[in-house]
Amino acid sequence: MSEAAPAFPTAGGARAPLKLKAEAAGASDFSSLWSGQAASLGCEIGCGDLTRQLAEDAAQRLKALASPS
Repeated sequence: MSEAAPAFPTAGGARAPLKLKAEAAGASDFSSLWSGQAASLGCEIGCGDLTRQLAEDAAQRLKALASPS
């Protein structure tokens, strides 16, 4: 990373005009894509299914915490 590059999050504002123009043309070259190292763990899922899965997982964990060991 260049020392001339502004610190986060300042750089986002500096590239805003590039991002707008690219996205208007259908390109994501300057879009923020915050997936980090876990990008490969993602999957396509509807919001209803995701909400149900999160609720089920939370209920299972709470049940495990509540039961005596």
